[in-house]
Amino acid sequence: MIKHSVYITIIILLLPAALLCGGSLSIAVVGDIMMGSDFPSSNLPPDRGSGLLQNVDSILSRADIACGNLEGTLCEGGTCTKQVKKGVCYAFRTPPDFVNCFINAGFDFLNLANNHMNDFGSEGIEGTMCTLDSAGIVYGGPYGLTGYFEVESLSIGIACFATSPNANTIFEIQKAQEIVASLAQDHDIVVVSFHGGAEGRNCLHVKDTMEYFLGNPRGNIVKFAHAMIDSGADFIWGHGPHVPRAMEVYNSRLIAYSLGNFCTWGFNVSEELGYAPILTIVLDSTGVFVRGHITSALQHAGKGLVIDDQYHAARLIRDLSNTDFPESAPIIAADGMVLPPTEP
Repeated sequence: MIKHSVYITIIILLLPAALLCGGSLSIAVVGDIMMGSDFPSSNLPPDRGSGLLQNVDSILSRADIACGNLEGTLCEGGTCTKQVKKGVCYAFRTPPDFVNCFINAGFDFLNLANNHMNDFGSEGIEGTMCTLDSAGIVYGGPYGLTGYFEVESLSIGIACFATSPNANTIFEIQKAQEIVASLAQDHDIVVVSFHGGAEGRNCLHVKDTMEYFLGNPRGNIVKFAHAMIDSGADFIWGHGPHVPRAMEVYNSRLIAYSLGNFCTWGFNVSEELGYAPILTIVLDSTGVFVRGHITSALQHAGKGLVIDDQYHAARLIRDLSNTDFPESAPIIAADGMVLPPTEP
């Protein structure tokens, strides 16, 4: 790590100003967000969740675009589509006014394409979309919807994929490639969000094979991510396993295979399940990964997020990246600084 730390210091000093400022895009991304549910009984945080994100809002708001994965619905009513059973199957319905937590934290985009988007059927999906529309928060996922942004002179498209109905699927890779290639023709930067991979603390490692959870396929996320970059994607943002996973740099583009949980009120947040990394990256105007930073945060049961001065998430992602992708792992310092790998 001494060698890497020296290299990081030198690179930061030598990076051209153009790559640090003009002609670049900063994106902050986090993992799963579920700020409490009122179904089947009320389990909501105090003060309508106002304290959940207050210790990290300054980090999110500094980025040009801040993105999260909304695990569940923001709506009232609807008919639950699941047979809820604690420890096996859950359905999440968060009251619409909790959207204020996203607004105050600085979120610009929410992914809805995940295994909880359909918890309350079409009424839940449409209610969530209406809530976000009213709040001015862009979203993607339902029925193949894509998010769009203009940041200075750059046009950005965010395509969302999952393993669940009513969204673009990670299983149909050729169709996904067509979606991404079409988006890349008309946009300077293309971000791909995917919800996939097996779940839990026993699933920290990324494997280049089909993954399963409770007998259900969750995709070959390595094959999917590489195919998306080959088709024109510039950054791949993964979530779903509920734990952080490795990152790699493929064709000068960064892949974050899972950012784990970010804010999951009322659930087990012990050890890696409570790690809540915030990944902020800088891309140049062509989508090449320039640099990044992992802010390590932690969840504690019954409390809001706190910054972790022991850097548990950054250290874990560093170790997993070096183990799972020894040839293509980014250089990650213990404090979370991320840089492209050195040339061989």
